[in-house]
Amino acid sequence: MKSNSKCIFNKFIASNLVASILFSSIFSFPVQTLAEETYQAKITTNDVRLRSKPTTDKENGVSNILTEVDEGTIVNVLSMNKEPATSKCDQGWYKVSYQSYTGYICANYISFDISNTDQYDRPWTSPKKAIIGGAKFIAKSYIAKGQFTSYLKKFNVNPDSYYEMFNHQYMANLAAPSSEAKTSWSTYNKNGLASLPLSFNIPIFNDMADNYDLPGGNKASVDKQDAVTDQAFEDKLNAQGFPESYKKALRALHTKYPNWTFTAMKTNASFNEAVLNEKLVSSINGGSQYYELENGKSVQTEPGWYLANDATVAYYLDPRNFLTENYILQFESLENSDNYNESIVQSVLNNTFMSDLSILDNQNYASIFVEAGKEANVSAVYLASLARQESGNKLGSNTNGAAFEYEGIEYSGLYNFFNIGAVSSASNPSKAGLVYASGGYCTKCSSDVTTYVQLNLANLVSTAGYKINNSYINGFAIEQSVNEVKNKFQNEAIQINASSDLIGTGSTISYNGETYTVVLYGDLTGDGKINSADLLKMRQHLQGTTTLKNAYFQAGALVNGSTINSADLLKLRQHLLGTKTISQV
Repeated sequence: MKSNSKCIFNKFIASNLVASILFSSIFSFPVQTLAEETYQAKITTNDVRLRSKPTTDKENGVSNILTEVDEGTIVNVLSMNKEPATSKCDQGWYKVSYQSYTGYICANYISFDISNTDQYDRPWTSPKKAIIGGAKFIAKSYIAKGQFTSYLKKFNVNPDSYYEMFNHQYMANLAAPSSEAKTSWSTYNKNGLASLPLSFNIPIFNDMADNYDLPGGNKASVDKQDAVTDQAFEDKLNAQGFPESYKKALRALHTKYPNWTFTAMKTNASFNEAVLNEKLVSSINGGSQYYELENGKSVQTEPGWYLANDATVAYYLDPRNFLTENYILQFESLENSDNYNESIVQSVLNNTFMSDLSILDNQNYASIFVEAGKEANVSAVYLASLARQESGNKLGSNTNGAAFEYEGIEYSGLYNFFNIGAVSSASNPSKAGLVYASGGYCTKCSSDVTTYVQLNLANLVSTAGYKINNSYINGFAIEQSVNEVKNKFQNEAIQINASSDLIGTGSTISYNGETYTVVLYGDLTGDGKINSADLLKMRQHLQGTTTLKNAYFQAGALVNGSTINSADLLKLRQHLLGTKTISQV
């Protein structure tokens, strides 16, 4: 780490929240606020346990483990006076705060030298660092620990998982696995991946009712097939113990996709038990029919999100409700595959701010996700879908590196595409995730990446793929939306003034005091389209009844760029007839 590019702070006031590695329960312990000064320290190995008491001994057979932290995690040491050594901790115990917990960590696993980046390459000071570092985190903390499907990342019901069932869950949103699956399915379907020999792990619970419906209506109708048409396939289902209520949907999927295989994951848990446990760590937003009521009022877990009622939890937890094309991918293994190349990932990212280049990294986002998938052994399609799920289609506060204030401290230059560390118990989950992205190494974080363009409007325009000609910009697609253009610039400070939701001749693009005017060749009316109204405008100009000026003149000078004559009229006619196309370059 270069000392001149990172602001390292080892000693600070305890009001600074260190963001979490793991998404915690919405009912986790509150952060303790202290007046005394505290120190930052780094965990030196993996799977270190944070305990409620300075001992490894159980009390009445109950473990005192609050959570586990990995190598490189930054924690707050609340007191330099250690608790006495014990039989399994010969260096004594430090009292620490981490995530939303206050407890004790054995001093054997703590270092006060935090001068290096951690195993997830934090601080995340560029989109690429955030995407690759986040992929490493997801792979190591979830996929490699038995939560290897999108469903299992939300509902940890794998009895063979490293972590205890029903905790250590990445998401609070009940609908997240199905939403991610639907985004991924669109990509699979468009690119012919549905015909591949995909493999799915389907959890099975004990004592399930025939069905669990979503209040207000289910998200999708699940096709079912009563008749057995492939006995070998039926024998495999029976050997794994799939109940009949599962088999009807699996038969229908097998008939359409015979290359797919389905593996039963027996949770050995009753479904009602699972609902009760998952209810405590889940939220939903939507209609009031989904919400749990206490004293006639819904229970808010964070702004816009609410505690779900039993029926809603049961619906999303029941795998049978998602044994259909649009949602089946939540049960697919998340490991990387060579099938997921750059063009396939690109189809996930189209029409988002990630559709083109990451300016800071000088690399296309699709290429970054493929690289991240290979490096961390995570499906690149899943990573791209997850980024869309967590960050949205437009540039936002967790993807633009902008300055923000959290718990009295100002940060800047940080990125977190997967919202890792955005614990729902934090005062502002999104900002808490960005603090996690700092790794505790810096507040005003500057990138190690050498930005290859200066951030002026001319370079931003060029990087977005458009052309500057004097005071004009061209290179836009016909009927291209203003939102799509904004996404290409990847800079929230860019201002676009247009007469409609389409970019057209006469629209202006401004940044930091500079302004350029859009020229869309053939669009003489400024509506972002080329049609008969433009042909009329050109005729009126040639007849002298109307004069085209400035950007509108440029839009009509189709042949030589300096005059408008009958040749330009012919070219516009040919475009409208479909015999030739007006180039926007």
